[in-house]
Amino acid sequence: MNDENVHFEVNEGAEYVEFDEEVSETEATEDPEHSATQATQAVRKRRKTSRVWKDFEPVGIESDGKERSKCIHCEAKFVTNSRTHGTHHLLRHLEKCPKKPKEGDRHVYDHQVDREMMSEIIIYHDLPFRYVEYEKVRARDKYLNLDCQPICRLTATADVFKRYEIEKDKLREVLAKHDGRVCFTSDLWKDTCTNTGYICLTAHFIDSSWRLSSKILNFCYLKAPHTGEEMANKVMECMKNWGVEKKVFSITLDNAGNNNSMVRLLQGRFELVNGGGLLCDGKFVHVRCCAHILNLIVKEGLELAKDLLENIKESVTYVKSSQGRKEAFHACALREGFKKSGLSLDVATRWNSTYEMLVRALKFRKAFEYLSVYDLNYKSLPSEEEWNRGEKLCEFLKPFYVITNLFSGSKYPTSNVYFTQVWRIQLLLMKFSSCDDAALADTAERMQVKFDKYWEDYSLVLAMGAVLDPRMKLYLLEKAYEAVDPLTAKVKVKELKDNLILLYNDYVARARPSSRVTTIPTPQELITESPLEDDDFDIDIFDLERSIGTGVSNTKTHLDIYLEEPRLDRASFPSYDVLGYWKDNQHRFGELAKMARDLLSIPITTVASESAFSIGSRVLTPYRNRLLPDNVQALLCTRNWLRGFAESEEDENNNQPNENAISGLRAGESSMP
Repeated sequence: MNDENVHFEVNEGAEYVEFDEEVSETEATEDPEHSATQATQAVRKRRKTSRVWKDFEPVGIESDGKERSKCIHCEAKFVTNSRTHGTHHLLRHLEKCPKKPKEGDRHVYDHQVDREMMSEIIIYHDLPFRYVEYEKVRARDKYLNLDCQPICRLTATADVFKRYEIEKDKLREVLAKHDGRVCFTSDLWKDTCTNTGYICLTAHFIDSSWRLSSKILNFCYLKAPHTGEEMANKVMECMKNWGVEKKVFSITLDNAGNNNSMVRLLQGRFELVNGGGLLCDGKFVHVRCCAHILNLIVKEGLELAKDLLENIKESVTYVKSSQGRKEAFHACALREGFKKSGLSLDVATRWNSTYEMLVRALKFRKAFEYLSVYDLNYKSLPSEEEWNRGEKLCEFLKPFYVITNLFSGSKYPTSNVYFTQVWRIQLLLMKFSSCDDAALADTAERMQVKFDKYWEDYSLVLAMGAVLDPRMKLYLLEKAYEAVDPLTAKVKVKELKDNLILLYNDYVARARPSSRVTTIPTPQELITESPLEDDDFDIDIFDLERSIGTGVSNTKTHLDIYLEEPRLDRASFPSYDVLGYWKDNQHRFGELAKMARDLLSIPITTVASESAFSIGSRVLTPYRNRLLPDNVQALLCTRNWLRGFAESEEDENNNQPNENAISGLRAGESSMP
């Protein structure tokens, strides 16, 4: 065994072993010197220690499901799955890579490239423009290359704005070529450092490769007061600037009153601009944020557990208030076998943070009891009855927590999971409303009232997303309606189908070419024209069908064919790629596939826009609060276009759908009739 290719690393306490990818697991475990160690230690992660990774960077999992990395010199891509591929093919490429500098070659310094890379550093890592003037940064740059020319913060600002304009032109070209509709989310944010209001507009669409794209179009200043009219003016201005005002399908907003008035104003303006371009006269344009509604429903139920939650919040606050109390609580937690004592406080506007606070506090229930014995100043220990009620409340709220995570996804379509999850919520509330626990039943009843206020009639446009899931279609939705209320099930299914046909017919009508304009020939044309023109033979017998009208046609539409085909078995396809299905069948289903592409791109929450606010709070800090709004927009938008919605390096490396969300999706699927 070649020891040069193997790198073993054993931490104190022998917690894990690492080895290079060029050596297989079998070879590593056969080493007699380390076999005993490996038999008792879990390999936690495999670190990339091969020398090839100096010249390759990971790309991630691409549309074909394979993980790839690219050469930093020529950008050629190679499959790099550590379990199925080694690194020998990467070494072979480096030996013949035409753009890889030869050993001994001196790297030529390019000042323009240096400036471009510096602007990317500022954008990627939320650094201030003054970063380029830091003394030690300049010293390090000079150490790496004596030819390095330092720049000032004004030049760095100009470079960032230049990169913003370049990326903006690229995105504008993508949107111009997009032949489908675009869905939007919008939300308001107020910077607490400067009391400046911003509005964020995010576009969501499925591109020609059937990949879901979410791009922040604008993060711009909005002058007060933030009325519906002022917001409508700004949103319309942004859409016109991007050239997407004629491609609007929907806009997802929370339940604020000014959002309702904004949508009413925008609908009228879209009709004027587009000449009636909104689908179905704008019937489906307004989508309400499901996460916001779910937040209102659950917070209504939490009101009955106010005393319990107040005691737990005070307990957590007490422990976190000083280092001495933290150490005392940690010692109490160690008695119960916990090496870490992580507690969290809730955020008033986010019920799921309250749930997380409760779950963590229950985990350290005994530790709090020990603390009350040793610390006589600790007075907010929940009673035994309150702890027991908290455990029941956690069990009750867990499905809502999973559904909230599922709703909040931005890397996968969510409109097709709306119906199943709202249906689950309704069944859960019905079940707990009649349970033996009076307190829990009262909680569920109060939540049911709030549920009926917003979701008694499911959103039709989002229910259509469930119909376009080939595992569900109308049949399964009818069964779901019957499980809730058998008397109204058929009426609701008929309403859903009628609206589905209405939307489909609108797509078909817009796809047909306009009727030929009949012109009267001049006398000279009548004399000179041939009695048999070529056009006389351009006769289509199917024009007769179109002249009869759609009302009496005996043909089947693509929608009819899709609905009549057998459903896919959900047990055989538990985590089916719905977008992949429509991509594979787009030529077979024509306009229905285009409609599915637009429907499945509807975001059911405003999480994408709200994610920008988390980044904005790091760009605008108490120590960096004089940035001009245009510079704030350039930083945030360019960062999103280059990196997506990752808020940190860890988020970017773990950009797959939340595991809780996926498990919730599967749970929802398996519980359907």
